Amino acid sequence: MKRYMLLLLCTILGMTLTVGAQDTNEQACPLADGTLTIAWIPKALDNPVFELGRVGAETRAAELSAAGPCNVDVFVAAPFNTTAEDQVDLLFDIIDLDDIDAIGVSCIDPVACIEPINAATEAGIPVMTWDSDSPDSNRITYLGIDNYEGGRAAAELLVRAMGESGEVAILSGVEGSLNLDERIRGFLDYIEENELDIEIVATVYSNDNPVLGAELVEEVMAEHPDLDGWFMVGLWPLLIGRGGMPTWEAASEAGEMFTVTFDTLPVELDWMADGYIHGLVGQKYWGWGYDTVQMLYDHVLEGVEYESFTNSGMDIVTELNLEAMIEAWTNNDFTQPLPDPFGIETTPEATAEAND
Repeated sequence: MKRYMLLLLCTILGMTLTVGAQDTNEQACPLADGTLTIAWIPKALDNPVFELGRVGAETRAAELSAAGPCNVDVFVAAPFNTTAEDQVDLLFDIIDLDDIDAIGVSCIDPVACIEPINAATEAGIPVMTWDSDSPDSNRITYLGIDNYEGGRAAAELLVRAMGESGEVAILSGVEGSLNLDERIRGFLDYIEENELDIEIVATVYSNDNPVLGAELVEEVMAEHPDLDGWFMVGLWPLLIGRGGMPTWEAASEAGEMFTVTFDTLPVELDWMADGYIHGLVGQKYWGWGYDTVQMLYDHVLEGVEYESFTNSGMDIVTELNLEAMIEAWTNNDFTQPLPDPFGIETTPEATAEAND
């Protein structure tokens, strides 16, 4: 009953997308029912980075359905609570459905995901991970950025803004999430390897809750009044808006606080434009959905195999290429590479390399 109720809640929140293919295409599809049904499972449904991925998944499903020969359905669901246990229950519920042909999931916990992923593959349902991996499972590939390198990039951005010494705090999401932990590991390794005089005075976890994240930022600021910098492993507290972190905001306005964060959503671009954020490390959110649907389609229908890690590349945003990223969001066009974030190279080839 627990799993069933959870799935009902997820279905109500997540909905499903069904795009009909023409009858002539369905007849030519090698699948018995003429439909490839992909379960696309984010960590949560109320995070804007996952919302963009959902739109990407639905967009590619519509395109593939129109082209034929198979109809492509995307079933979108997430655990009602952002916990590994609830996500595991959801995955087992999805495996029990009769019409799921493939699964793409962002794992809350890499170890907890092993059992349901392996159960799915044993049941003949291929699984790939995106955004957050479960490397010891039988998933066919992981699609995402190199989170460790992303953490190193964040450290470099913070050092460029803050300098090579000072007190820094780290805010993360759900403790134990492999992608977030890898970002922190890369961040810390960069500081250690470059022998920087930077002390990490606090590492706190928001559980992907914006309100809790903002409260934790203010608590750390009160406990460490001389704090110089923040590494926000995700954007959670920034979603609260102006006035939600008055101590942090005042220190940033005074030029005493420097912050680097993951993600490049419009709300963060606004914070950066006003001088509160000094560097962003962005993921390919659209591709989490768009590319996942394409890859699972190719695997199931064409037998395409992938390397264990499929690197999506990442976007580095500074004040030098901020306007280009704002324009990408305005036009909803993420196909063009960003200008170099440090103004070093201007050729298209060099710009593309810097963003990979």
